[in-house]
Amino acid sequence: MTRKRFTASEKKQRHEWAVRQIDAGMGLSELTALTAETWGCSRRNVSDVVAKAHKDWMEAFDHQEINQRDLLFQQVGRLERIARKAENCGQYAAAVGAITALNRMCALGADQRGSPGHPSHRYR
Repeated sequence: MTRKRFTASEKKQRHEWAVRQIDAGMGLSELTALTAETWGCSRRNVSDVVAKAHKDWMEAFDHQEINQRDLLFQQVGRLERIARKAENCGQYAAAVGAITALNRMCALGADQRGSPGHPSHRYR
């Protein structure tokens, strides 16, 4: 049984599509499954595509080609959606986790000892 071989243009198209998905905030394991399903590739081939796309995305990020402010706001919006959906489904631990991640990411200080919400002294 022989498998269909993909052309260079098809590989480039998959690669660019994967980079766009990563840029939109999709996780790598989720992207691997979606790419295999969307493009009809084996998971082994897809993992190579996703790894290269992630590497290229990180290099672009390091070279400041990606607007970091836009990326921050995109992730803030994503965490807010996750917290809202989790709370609506009764998954309160997931909601708290998303809010905690949002707090740490934005460095609001509520997770730091000695901040107004967390006194530095303890009563016994």
